[in-house]
Amino acid sequence: MEQYLQQFADGVLYFRSIMGDIIGPNLYIFELMSLVISGVLLWGIIFTATQSNYLNKRIEEWMDYLGYGDVGKLRRLKAWKQIVKKMASPNSTDWKLGIMEADRIFDDMIRAAGYRAITTEERYKQIPPEFVANFEDIQAAHKIRNRCVQEPDFALSKEEAIKVLRVYKKSFQEFGLLD
Repeated sequence: MEQYLQQFADGVLYFRSIMGDIIGPNLYIFELMSLVISGVLLWGIIFTATQSNYLNKRIEEWMDYLGYGDVGKLRRLKAWKQIVKKMASPNSTDWKLGIMEADRIFDDMIRAAGYRAITTEERYKQIPPEFVANFEDIQAAHKIRNRCVQEPDFALSKEEAIKVLRVYKKSFQEFGLLD
């Protein structure tokens, strides 16, 4: 056994000496290639991080955590503007998406208030009626949201969609997310 280990060690050392003879005179080429490859990979990491808004999201989370500014409110306000844009569309699918987005924002608000059930329906059951002034309207709006999700052929009129979004808007204003 000792003989095989000695032969293996001799083989590794021989391979090392051959590779050293080949690479040694051309080491600057390998160094240059590794520098170029490292630069390209570093650029790729930076480009991907900036294009995916990953850094911006992490900075906003830390700002929220540390209490500098109200980044969460600004993010929700931006989301609300997107919902309003969807309501201007003549397409009923956009209206449904707007309702789903408003419900998601309300769900985020519930979670931020400390209601941590696994599903949205369980969180709605945990909410006391005095949590929000228009509690029954919110529950009705959530039922319409569920119909939008579960029934692909659910016909939603623009007036009904606007009515549902007014319910969400009233609750957002009550909690200071919208002015």
